[in-house]
Amino acid sequence: MLNFIFVVGRILIDEKNFHSYIDSRLLYLLNQFGTRIDNRSYQAVKYDIIKNRKLVKNGIEELVLQICRVLMPTGYEKMILKYIHPSIEFAEKHFLYPHDDAISTLDILFKNFKIGIIVDQDEKILRILGKYELDRYFNCCICSYEENSEPDKEIFKLILNTLKKRPRETVLVGDRLDTHIQLANTLGMISIRLTKSIFSLQKATNQNEIPNFILNKLGELVNTSLTKKPN
Repeated sequence: MLNFIFVVGRILIDEKNFHSYIDSRLLYLLNQFGTRIDNRSYQAVKYDIIKNRKLVKNGIEELVLQICRVLMPTGYEKMILKYIHPSIEFAEKHFLYPHDDAISTLDILFKNFKIGIIVDQDEKILRILGKYELDRYFNCCICSYEENSEPDKEIFKLILNTLKKRPRETVLVGDRLDTHIQLANTLGMISIRLTKSIFSLQKATNQNEIPNFILNKLGELVNTSLTKKPN
């Protein structure tokens, strides 16, 4: 029986307006530095970076650097990152907030399941969750990513052993096929992919990256057969 759900913290956050703002600022800076590029071409470069797994971590700074490396001569990426950093700080304060269905979904799940949150080195997710008091729903917090692209499987094994949970009794809900879904499938957990994310561009490249379930919105989780308690 399912009794523990691990949720990747970022999927609780609505990043649409955040990314739109950063895209507009970065496109402006790129053209100011001599790159003649329109929004369509810019988006094509960005999508290629995400789709083809050129991001090791999930932070906006890494995405900015990768875009600049494609479009600018070597060395310009650090300069542009310095100029756009105030815009990133502004956008983090004003354009990051929970999805409309985040609180209601967690409120329902919390009544029947233990919930763990997975975060990487990006601490802004924890700050946002604390600001909106979403942290009260979580029974444990896992900082699982190091400097490489692989989640720490040993940490998850230790947590499952500590909780005395078998993998098939747990669900991992994430948005990246190459990290979250692969981790869940490798460990024998139930994997759920949420596609309302920039990482929806990813396509599975092997069997371990194929999720057990695919959801468009977090709120759909409460209506799946997995989370419905028998009467």
